[in-house]
Amino acid sequence: APLPPQPWNGIRESKNHGPVCPQKDIFKQVVIPGSEACLYLNVYSPDLKPSKPLAVMVFIHGGGYKSGSGNVDHYGPDFLMNHDVVLVTINYRLEALGFLCLDTEEVPGNAG
Repeated sequence: APLPPQPWNGIRESKNHGPVCPQKDIFKQVVIPGSEACLYLNVYSPDLKPSKPLAVMVFIHGGGYKSGSGNVDHYGPDFLMNHDVVLVTINYRLEALGFLCLDTEEVPGNAG
């Protein structure tokens, strides 16, 4: 079962991406260890205090529930920051760590 997050005090600086979830790179055929503590979202805004409301685009990466990350550079904010859009990307647990279902009492269902 997932462990509770480590608490922090004050404002949490979020200048870097969180870790990706453990996975196998489907193109290079190598294991990316990542971290089980990978449930992060990335929020990109062109301005911290915009003068008007902005549209919000939420992007959930593909990868067949086996690979991928919201951290990937080609999903990043560069293009959209010129168009007054807030971009949100997410990381979610993949493969058995996120979607294992044995239909038993011990592993009853989808925890993704």
